[in-house]
Amino acid sequence: MEGLIYWFHGLKIELTSAALASMISNRQDGFFSKEAGGQMFAKLSPDHWCIEVATGPRHGDKRGRFHFWPNRKAEQEEINRFYEQGLEFVGDWHTHPENIPHPSRQDVTSVQNIVRESIHHLPGVLMCIVGRKDPPAGIWMSFHQTDGRQSTPSESLANPSGKKIRRRVRWI
Repeated sequence: MEGLIYWFHGLKIELTSAALASMISNRQDGFFSKEAGGQMFAKLSPDHWCIEVATGPRHGDKRGRFHFWPNRKAEQEEINRFYEQGLEFVGDWHTHPENIPHPSRQDVTSVQNIVRESIHHLPGVLMCIVGRKDPPAGIWMSFHQTDGRQSTPSESLANPSGKKIRRRVRWI
């Protein structure tokens, strides 16, 4: 499986194949499958975030068909551990039991709370939702800024040939 690239106002977000595979391995393929989720950790530069690790699900998470509540203590331990390894927390991911995922009101409220209540130096955090379809259609990615605004990936991306292509994401 190949990774994905997203653009948010000049910030390149690279979701590596390893991180993507970790998330997709928890897709809700069965009717009684429970939501799963975790955190995303990246190496950062001013205009490029490379997401190398996607954690979860963890022992102590509360999971159901239509809900996921993470074990916040375990999440903080992950943040501390990966920080020591040179990786920064950049957002959360979870699954939805739909082919092409879209965030619920609860999802948006949750990520806004993370942005508002966390102590960090980032311009915002990411929310990734994994649906049942294969990427890129089965992945929702949004950027939630510290000023409360939410962004979806840029519509127009330049490919290596320099020609404009019209789509939300492109394969690496």
